[in-house]
Formats: sequence, C-alpha cells, structure tokens
Amino acid sequence: MINVENLKNEKAVLKRIRKLIADPPEQSRVVEFTPAISQKVLTQLNVGNRTRKPQKIKEYADDMAAGQWGLTGATIVFGTDGLLKDGQNRLAACVQSGCSFETHVVFGVNPQLFAKMDVGRVRNAGDIFTIAGIKNANDVAAGVRWLDILTSENPLSRDTRTPDYLLKRYQERYSGVSDSISTARTIRRNCAHPVGNVAALHYMFSKVDPDKADEFCQRWATGMRNGNMDPISNMQSEVQAIKTTNYGRIHEAVRNALIIKAWNNFYLGKKVSRNRMKWSMGDGFPKIEGLQSKPTAE
Repeated sequence: MINVENLKNEKAVLKRIRKLIADPPEQSRVVEFTPAISQKVLTQLNVGNRTRKPQKIKEYADDMAAGQWGLTGATIVFGTDGLLKDGQNRLAACVQSGCSFETHVVFGVNPQLFAKMDVGRVRNAGDIFTIAGIKNANDVAAGVRWLDILTSENPLSRDTRTPDYLLKRYQERYSGVSDSISTARTIRRNCAHPVGNVAALHYMFSKVDPDKADEFCQRWATGMRNGNMDPISNMQSEVQAIKTTNYGRIHEAVRNALIIKAWNNFYLGKKVSRNRMKWSMGDGFPKIEGLQSKPTAE
C-alpha cells in the first residue's frame, strides 16, 4: 500500500501516482489520498471529465468526516492518456471533508472505453458527452437521441438509447446537431420548448433548406405573425392550448408532429388555420416536407 507515512510528503505520493500512470501495473494499487493530493489530482489530472455532482460530493464528504468511509472494491481510475477517468466526486469529497481516505486505484485504462464505466449506475448521456469534450453536452445528447427517434421507422417509439450508443451516433452521423443548439436554446427561452427536440428538428429542416430552417426558427422564436393563417403562430397557439388543458404538459410526439406540420406548410408557402393545426396520437406521424417527394402539408 502507498501510505503518506511511508513517503516524505504528498509530492512524493503524487510522483508515485504519475509513475504508475506512465507504467501501469496489471493489478490495482491501494492509495491513501489526502485532501492535498486529491486537490492536485483534480487540478492537474482531471481534464474533460464529466460534470461533478454536488449532492453526491456532500454525501461522500459527510461519510468521510463521520469515519464511515472504508476501503471497498470501488476504484479510482486513470487512463493511458494520464488523466483521471473515474473518481472525481470522491476526490472532491476528500477535499471538502478535509479527511484522507484509502481506495483501490486502477491504471492504464483505454480512454475510448470510458463510456462503459458506470453506465446505468452513475453516468448519463450528458456525462459521456462531457467526457468526450463535446460542448453543451446535455443538450447535444438530447438532440442526438431525438434525431435517432425521428429518423427511425417508428418516430413514436421511446425506446431507451444507451449513452455510448448515442455518442457513437453523434460521432458517426449527427455531429452537426451541435450547430442547432444555439437556435434551440433561443426557442426554449422565448417559447418554452425542450432544446433537444427543437435542435433535432432544426437540424433536419436544415438538411432541406438551411436558410428556410433558420427563418422558420427565427419567426418562431420572435413570435412574428403573418396573419391569422400563419402556420408557425398557429402551431405555437395549439401547443399552448394543449398545455393549458393538461396542467402544463404535452406529449413529445404531439409536440414534434405539430412543429413538423408547421414547417411543412411554411416550407411550401401555404397558409393554415388554427383548426387545421392539430394532431393526435391516432394520426399518422407527419413526414418532413423536403425530405420526401410527395408533399404532406396540412
């Protein structure tokens, strides 16, 4: 076991950790992390990790301060890139509590396997995207999820997508959705729609006509109205009416279908009344105009 008492100071312990990172052993090593060592690891070896969880840190810190934190099979993990891959909340709790703790440490993990670590237990898609260095991780992950749903054979499906699957889809096909996040956030701020849904739809509309997609979203966000038959304003009114009668809720499939209907009419330059701007779960889900040959307006 690496113990501070057996070494001159924390600097020597950190040097030993760096040596193990550079030449990873096959087996884990037990390391005693002091608050000082933990802080150095967090500031020097913790680049691009997931977002910290303050509540978890507080819980861990309380247990450490109460002497209820023991040596278990849980590990701190360092990658072959020399960076911390798992354990930042425990190290932050050590700093917060002012108490040292012992833990097994694993060295030499392939960074590309980070998506497999703690999946389903701690890390969500936003965490995985954050670790991958993707900006606006939570919103981008949500956008990729909706893209995968909306482009599937069943756009009404709500099947679970694992974080590593979504990251792969982003990297292989949907990286461009990152460019739609700013637009989607403006619509969320002004019209109260989820960023993920809107980003996915803006991305898909942009595949048809990027200028028209931007104009559609600008008119939507600013509330620009083009008479009583304006498809965008009538869509927004219908969404608000549904939310008003359902305690602020609207089914995501209904929301997506109404937005697509508004786009289809806007893209074709057609007017549509509020009475025609409706969709229910029993209706066929609308196709996005411009992505198929046969018009499906109204």
